[in-house]
Amino acid sequence: MKNLFLMRHAKSRWDENVSDQFRSISSTGETKTIRVATYLKEKLSLQFDKIFSSNATRAKETSVIVNEILFPSQNVELIKELYTFSSFILDDWIRKIDNEYENVLIFGHNPAFTDLTNQLGNDIIYNLPTSGFVWIQFDNDNWKYINKGKTIKIIVPKEIK
Repeated sequence: MKNLFLMRHAKSRWDENVSDQFRSISSTGETKTIRVATYLKEKLSLQFDKIFSSNATRAKETSVIVNEILFPSQNVELIKELYTFSSFILDDWIRKIDNEYENVLIFGHNPAFTDLTNQLGNDIIYNLPTSGFVWIQFDNDNWKYINKGKTIKIIVPKEIK
């Protein structure tokens, strides 16, 4: 069984004079990410075999916050190809994940994450907000052959009290 966890990067700053890839997260984004990570730790007690992140600054910063709360000793692997807005590119990349990993967390971007959630999960969402989290479970032991899975959990920051 494979478990795919997607977390969209935190809300980013727009006041910086940098290209899209180098925008950092805002204070609001940091607060919401801490809220989601704390919820994950306290309510779900999840374990991840491998954590990947887009190499975009806002995704890296989001992964650092989550990792510090959940798994301070676990490394996050930065992947250039995960800086994508295409669910097709993301889907292709996921199918190449090493099968030794059962539970994989990826930090990345919309619209790829919303579209991929709708393609691979059994619940339809309109938009995965910043710092949003999705858990999709597949009744399959090979990433290459994952098909429609079961959406186990969708976490939206504003719904966490």
